[in-house]
Amino acid sequence: MRLPLVPAGLACIVVSVAGLACSNERADSGLEVYPEHTRLYTGERIRYSVLNREAGELAWVEDHTLVSKDPSVARILESGQVEALSQGSTELVIRSPVGERSLRVEVTPQRRGPIPALHYSEIDRLSGESVLFVGHANLDGFDHTAVAKAGIDRLVRAFKSRGQPVAYFVSLDYPYWYTEDRSPDLALVSEGQEHAMVVDAGTITFTGGDFMICTLRNVQMTLHGILREGVRNRIRLEFPADAIWAVDRFESTAEKEYPAPMTLLSDVLARRRSARERHAEILTPFLDGVFGDFPVLGYPSDVPEPSLNTLVAGWRVEASLDDGPTLPYRLGDQDNLIRFHFRSSSHREPPDGGLRPESGNRPEPAA
Repeated sequence: MRLPLVPAGLACIVVSVAGLACSNERADSGLEVYPEHTRLYTGERIRYSVLNREAGELAWVEDHTLVSKDPSVARILESGQVEALSQGSTELVIRSPVGERSLRVEVTPQRRGPIPALHYSEIDRLSGESVLFVGHANLDGFDHTAVAKAGIDRLVRAFKSRGQPVAYFVSLDYPYWYTEDRSPDLALVSEGQEHAMVVDAGTITFTGGDFMICTLRNVQMTLHGILREGVRNRIRLEFPADAIWAVDRFESTAEKEYPAPMTLLSDVLARRRSARERHAEILTPFLDGVFGDFPVLGYPSDVPEPSLNTLVAGWRVEASLDDGPTLPYRLGDQDNLIRFHFRSSSHREPPDGGLRPESGNRPEPAA
């Protein structure tokens, strides 16, 4: 296993979680605060999002101020984040042009230390026969009910027990990390799961979210580095669906926007009546996004060259779900193969342990 060294003097972010106790006092002003979580460990940081409900519609309130009545317990940083400093209780007052409300925060004496994190641009390579990515498991981001927590925790334990590398993508803007584990092999500061490293691994497992944006972008960047450097001619990408969260844009034309709770990808797949529907409505749109929208939403602006479509020319791309048939997405040379394998549960192990160039394994015939 080859991992980059972590030098001294690196960027740090507080990424820990106390028990998911919640409080979101409603006020006559219509202001709502998310996440609904107000019990913090000493040393933690959290960013609250403020929304205003008017005539049944919610809108973001960007021009608000936040004041702590006892800064010795919890103070407000210049970034707008709240930092828990010492045991006690304090009231946070939120003021905005559309109203005012208060929020009581409790700080416990137990301390959570920061995770040492490097900006993604400082890491050029990550190696291991099997690698786990954990993307944006932060309660103050969009997954404010932590729907992916159980699946992510289960996979982190499994990878660590086998001595396989685990890498976190963490956000400086939204630092409230909700996983059980706080000690990855590598932590990267990346606001959109973009990265610039070459991942030299036979099997790469993706968790976190959002499935159609940040997870998709991570896949794009990962494939780009592998194909550009030519480090592997057989690549297996694993997607345990109960460890990936998504905006449920698959159910209707009207998306369930934040602060509606996120949905597990496994639930989205389970609501499809057949394997054909799962491929047509979930897997194929994801692959279309990977190869047809590089980089997704035009982020990051410094797009790596050449395009992903150029690099994948001549490769065979396939997709499968659990033990179902493997369906071709792009035709190409069988000796240059990318397999997207979706698993309905993180309990399920990959059926063949991954595609390894030295093993001579061939995928099952396309159906």
